[in-house]
Amino acid sequence: MFKTNMLVVTLFVLVCVVSGEVNRTVSGSRMAWMKGLLDHHDWMQILDGNHTVPRECEADLRQYITALNDGSLWASKIYDASGQYSPNILFGNEYWLGSLNACRDLQLKQYYAQTPPFPTTFYVAKINLTVDGDHIPMTRPMLVGQCVPASCNKDAVKILLDAAETIVSSRAAVAGIDASFSTLYVRPVPGSYNVLNDPKLHILGTAMLIVAIWMLAASVYEGYLERRYQYKEQKDLEVANNNHKPTPNSQQTTENSDEDIRDREIRREPCGMWSEILLSFSVLSNGRAILGTQRPSDGALTCLHGMRFMSVLWVIMVHTYLTIFYIADNKTMRVVTERNFFYQSVGNASYCVDTFFFISGLLVTVLFLRSEEKKANRKNAKKPERVDKEINKNVNGYTNSALSVSVIGQESFYEDLLDKPIAKGYSKQEIVRMIRSFFVMLSYRVVRLTPAYAFVIGLNELVLRYTHDHTVFEPAIFDHITCDKYWWRNVLYINNLFPQKDMCMVWSWYMANDTQFYVVGIILLLISVKHMKFAMVTLILVMVSSWATTIYVSVWHQYKARIQEPFEMFDPLYDKPWSRIGPYLVGMIVGWYLYKMRCQVRIPYWVVAIGWPTSLVIISSLIFGMVDGYFEVWPTAFYVSVGHTAWAVALAWIAIACCCGYGGLVNSALSYRGLLPLSRLTYCAYLVHPTIMMYTSFLLDGPLHLQNSMVLTIYAGYAVMAFLASFAISLAFEAPAVRLIKIFNGGNKSQKSNK
Repeated sequence: MFKTNMLVVTLFVLVCVVSGEVNRTVSGSRMAWMKGLLDHHDWMQILDGNHTVPRECEADLRQYITALNDGSLWASKIYDASGQYSPNILFGNEYWLGSLNACRDLQLKQYYAQTPPFPTTFYVAKINLTVDGDHIPMTRPMLVGQCVPASCNKDAVKILLDAAETIVSSRAAVAGIDASFSTLYVRPVPGSYNVLNDPKLHILGTAMLIVAIWMLAASVYEGYLERRYQYKEQKDLEVANNNHKPTPNSQQTTENSDEDIRDREIRREPCGMWSEILLSFSVLSNGRAILGTQRPSDGALTCLHGMRFMSVLWVIMVHTYLTIFYIADNKTMRVVTERNFFYQSVGNASYCVDTFFFISGLLVTVLFLRSEEKKANRKNAKKPERVDKEINKNVNGYTNSALSVSVIGQESFYEDLLDKPIAKGYSKQEIVRMIRSFFVMLSYRVVRLTPAYAFVIGLNELVLRYTHDHTVFEPAIFDHITCDKYWWRNVLYINNLFPQKDMCMVWSWYMANDTQFYVVGIILLLISVKHMKFAMVTLILVMVSSWATTIYVSVWHQYKARIQEPFEMFDPLYDKPWSRIGPYLVGMIVGWYLYKMRCQVRIPYWVVAIGWPTSLVIISSLIFGMVDGYFEVWPTAFYVSVGHTAWAVALAWIAIACCCGYGGLVNSALSYRGLLPLSRLTYCAYLVHPTIMMYTSFLLDGPLHLQNSMVLTIYAGYAVMAFLASFAISLAFEAPAVRLIKIFNGGNKSQKSNK
């Protein structure tokens, strides 16, 4: 008997020792402590103690916790919909969000037999979490979702979380863990914002309704005119067949193939000015103009279409990565991704915008020189040529010749000027004429671009305000505030001159820069009409001063370029015109050269053999040259200054080679007909794609798991959505604006004369 008792005592002691070791191990586990955070089972202890939770909220919470301990399904669903410990906490997870949708769904009595006896609501709390010096040494902000009875307001939830903070802090102290968390604030999701009561929605909706009705009426009217025109043509054809002689239309087609192309595009008889104003919003003609794949018959710069389209795709890819990085539950995967050699194409993607600047400078120069030569020819000939009648038709980029050099006369504009004595200075009349030309060209650009731009600004503000009110995340962009205060800066195209935190639509810095470069460009072009050498010297001085200023600012800030922080110097350097104008000026030089040479340059084959590899080496080194992930101060200074111009120099070779017949497969790919309509949509796609990204991403009720394959799949979807939205915006705003400008600029005179 004694031996038996001794055995029982020994076993009891061993069990106690083992149990004590287990408890000590568990109590000292950092992961076990984190898993016990924000446990609703502890809330009964809080309610039994001293608190100031409202009475109705306390009653509902007691009923919920009692049901949770009893294993009721509806209570388990509330617990499951609330944020708990989630994996990847040591791999960058900052979201314990639970599920907003689950918190809503569990109340639906028509679908579930067991539902809560009270309505529920959802809150998101922001807490700061710290766990010793190894696990989470730096205070990490966490977003935690809480599904609770609707009788509990945000203050009641804050009281519960503050009390829970005391409980878990005491547990950490008993276990010898240096860990804590604190609740910063609690907010309801969704908030109190009602988009239907927003006056700006009423304004934007009214404008959209008016435009939609206008588009419908114009499309119906144009459809009627086209049907009548086709019926008339059919009757004329029948009469011609009966008389066995060609019609005047067929003779005109035989004599002039270009006229035949224009007739096929018109598909109706010309109308008066008021009818043309109505028809400027027609979906039929505008849609055909945007989606047309007819290659230009009068030029060779179709490679610019491909450059523009590929650059926009590049921009969308970069913004997709940045968006997914922000809402990922494994943020450390970003660090892993950034170690990849090919990720430099994302971190060093600022050059894609330089492509836009290069193309803009090139086209502005070519189109200006074309128009000036046609003015000289018209003055000399004392009569307008056919090509003069629609001189501004294709400047907008909706038809192919907007990006091509037209067939021009044998004598250049400069040769015409040299035949006449030119005074060294400017007369008063010449100065007035230059100023008038400057404001006419600037007004044309502003009127052409601003309607679509203003619409996207208004749309973006509403979307971001709704998103901030309904998201469980914390978007880092506050356009619902900045666009409300500072939209006028965007409309004036000066938003890049202000701090990033005060910018509406941060990505619209490109629009401001491009417009400011346009101002500089047309001033230089107007000067070049009379003083070509002075204009060229000024251009070079502006470029060199841009390099010097950028180098000075970079060195002054001791800036070291890093893959991880591509926008670290956004305010001092990234979006400033004095650091980004280089590609635009290179584009102007290339545009002048192609115009002067008529795209008929004989390039020696040894130059071609050197030019292509050199261009590719420059492009590759600028994108993938940061092999260590960063540059020191002085290499960074040259990288951010001369690098942008070097990128444009590489593009200059591609443009010249493709234009002059040395592009080969590259020119065939960039000039592919299928890219023409997509190229015309790049402007609106650039404007609207971040809005689409933020709306679709931040309205998720939980984070995404970052993986390259998933990012690329989402990127493809964003690209498609961006171009579909761009097509709608172009139909409603951009294309009509261009046609109205043409009408008020006298573009319908030729149509009237043909009646």
